[in-house]
Amino acid sequence: MKLFNGLTVADYLNSTPDIKLDLFAKTLSSMPKPADYWIDFSNVEKNVKSIGPDIYTLDWLIGKSENDVRILFKERPELLKLVPKLLGIRKDKLKGNILEVDGFEEVYSLNFNSIDFDGISYYLDFIEESGLSNMLTKGLSKSIRDYYVGVEAGMDSNGRKNRSGKQGEEFLERSLNSISKKNNYFWNGQTTSAKVEKEYGLKLEKVFDNRRFDGSIYKPEIRKLYLFEINIFNSGGSKSKSASTEFQTLHERLSRGLNHQFVYITDGDGWKSDQSHLKEAIEYIGYVFNTEMVRKGWLEDFVTNY
Repeated sequence: MKLFNGLTVADYLNSTPDIKLDLFAKTLSSMPKPADYWIDFSNVEKNVKSIGPDIYTLDWLIGKSENDVRILFKERPELLKLVPKLLGIRKDKLKGNILEVDGFEEVYSLNFNSIDFDGISYYLDFIEESGLSNMLTKGLSKSIRDYYVGVEAGMDSNGRKNRSGKQGEEFLERSLNSISKKNNYFWNGQTTSAKVEKEYGLKLEKVFDNRRFDGSIYKPEIRKLYLFEINIFNSGGSKSKSASTEFQTLHERLSRGLNHQFVYITDGDGWKSDQSHLKEAIEYIGYVFNTEMVRKGWLEDFVTNY
């Protein structure tokens, strides 16, 4: 068995929860980010292209007055469809293409898919009160398209949380692939109950019908199934607490007299401020590893020997 901090995986698993927590906490890390983690420029480019050529018409407003903004949109009301994009408002923030606005004296609704020409003044008030009118006329010097590229880049940076999740899943898949190749096991990345039945010939309880695990390994010679979840918490909060509780429940359900094993892989500086829930996970799930433990071979030793 491979040594990590002078211990084998057996030493770790047979330790008390406090000793496990101490080692786990000392070896926590935030996974290094690949260069394309910060902004997905291919996604930015795709969204910028989707706005179409009408954005170049808005360049006429640069250096003009806010009254000119009202004049242009009255003459070309179809340009109002660009407004949500210029403000970084995604479709999921609209209710059926309708944006509800608190106008202080009244709440009004704007349909940016089908412009209400009779209510054009509401759209114009919204553009002015949002600050977009001032930005288009006085805040830019060359190109409104370039401004929109900046909006999309900023919006994409908000997707880093999703990319962290994807990075964790890719790390897990690489690890499971490596372990399985060395030992002639079967493995999968995203694994559903249906996939378990189809590819491994095993039937999970009905309660797992809508559950998607981050990965799986199957040892056919003893018909043993390992199901994995991975979370990387770069900041603390309710997410780590709920994950700990959720996966304790998963472990309990999968361990009821079945030849299945639930394994939780987690890491990130977020656990440093939430060690109580980390300890709960380590104590009640039992098989909890961080990414450094996986890199040092403990996950392979665990799957091979347990």
